[in-house]
Amino acid sequence: MEDVIWHRKPSLSEPVAVLAFEGWSDAGNTASGCIENLSGTFDIEPFAELNSEGFYNYQMRRPIVEVKDIGERNFHWPQTSFYSIEDYKLKNDLILVFGEEPAMKWKNYSYTISNVLLDLGVKKAVTLGAFFGQVAHTLPVPIFGVSDDPTFHARYNVLSTNYSGPTGITSVVGHDLRKNGIETSGLWAAVPHYLSSGGYPKGISALLNKTAEILDIDVDDTGIQSEGQQFELRINKAMENSRDLAEYVSKLEEADVNIEDNFSEDNLVQQIVDFLNDVESKGGEIFSVDSTIDAG
Repeated sequence: MEDVIWHRKPSLSEPVAVLAFEGWSDAGNTASGCIENLSGTFDIEPFAELNSEGFYNYQMRRPIVEVKDIGERNFHWPQTSFYSIEDYKLKNDLILVFGEEPAMKWKNYSYTISNVLLDLGVKKAVTLGAFFGQVAHTLPVPIFGVSDDPTFHARYNVLSTNYSGPTGITSVVGHDLRKNGIETSGLWAAVPHYLSSGGYPKGISALLNKTAEILDIDVDDTGIQSEGQQFELRINKAMENSRDLAEYVSKLEEADVNIEDNFSEDNLVQQIVDFLNDVESKGGEIFSVDSTIDAG
């Protein structure tokens, strides 16, 4: 059984690629939101898909059935798809790779994606990820980067990381791309953990613009920026209604950010628990951001 289902093979000129995956590496739908934004202004259909039979456990991620007419049903299976935006702003053709994190055969999954991109002539790519961290929404979005280029972090003004620990498919695919000769940068946005409901437009915009800088493409994030302004108004309203939340955000503004601590789930949970216990000991109310902020 073939791992790749080709619908057509696009003819591309010096294509670059952007990859994002739903799941563990997509806090607040920030990475997947970048793909949606890039593809949103184009009426594009996938030119290829991975055969989901080999990579997904349908008991863990069940297909969705859609009833269209009497006796007519469509099944939507978990999928990884390849899209192309050709003559993208007359600079580079762009390939988008988007899918759900697979449940098994990660090595073969990554190898297959690498082969598709190599076959299409891709020499440069960016993988996108996001994690929930102890960061404030009032500050610029911290962007961490992974690259084999020793000048990368200084050149693109991204933070470095020496994180070691559990990882997701985004990192595995990025490693495989680099191993196969595709110049690949990994970008990670830190998403405030108290905004865990809904998306984070500010994070999407930050990732998009850094991706555009690295790949030398133009992106239109005006819609996301407008959405982000409305989103921030709702957060500020929540802070006005909760002194505890305002104090907590103020503490986060003064804290140093590093990906190692933020990726430690035990450390993050413990800091939140300590904060909530402190609020209770002072007789304050424990705020619920999810119930206060309508992410929309």
